[in-house]
Amino acid sequence: MSTDQYAEADVFRNGVGYKFIANGWGSNWQSHSMSWKGSSFTVTSLAGTQGSNYAPAGYPSMFCGLYSKKQSEACGLPATIGSLQSLKSGWRWKANGNDGQYNAAYDIWLGANGTLQSYLMVWLRDPPAQQPAGSAAVVAGTVAGLPGKWNIWKGTVNGLPIVNYVQPEGADLSELEFDVLYVQKDAIQRGYTLTGSSVLAVAVGFEVWNGPISNLVSEDFYVDAQPK
Repeated sequence: MSTDQYAEADVFRNGVGYKFIANGWGSNWQSHSMSWKGSSFTVTSLAGTQGSNYAPAGYPSMFCGLYSKKQSEACGLPATIGSLQSLKSGWRWKANGNDGQYNAAYDIWLGANGTLQSYLMVWLRDPPAQQPAGSAAVVAGTVAGLPGKWNIWKGTVNGLPIVNYVQPEGADLSELEFDVLYVQKDAIQRGYTLTGSSVLAVAVGFEVWNGPISNLVSEDFYVDAQPK
């Protein structure tokens, strides 16, 4: 457990390495308390408000790979897309009554030679009065390998391409298992720009624009990178 703004820890799930980061990076972050065990974590409390350019107060997260200039213990990432047979991941989380301005989202970093070149996000929750970066490209579309209907947004963040697959507002998914490569392939087939020959990292967590948040739980998370 920690209240440090940038607390981090190396953790393991079934012998696979992950890293937790409290990640209170926003300019209007105020305070938080986090706890973690294995690849699960709890946002016991978080206070803060939206910063400039719609930046959230923080993104407490768990990841496998090379993310935000930090490397997890061995988990199979980074890896070139061409070297992977599959890249399956699962996540289960619990809102515990939190109904405010936070998402529950995968943040997948793509690039080459350790350099970030684009973002691929999958939002299991779209909060009220907030939206993904960019503009809407697809409304209520079907996506191979994902259940139900998805809105797709595309644009740029920090000058890099981003594609967001987003559950409709009010249709939160509390858990999801999917193959990251299916979604990356879907974006490419739609003609969207997703630069990068490698998957650098797969992260999950909660972008919190406006607190307070209490007892928001990431119950379980895994990444299974299978080489060809």
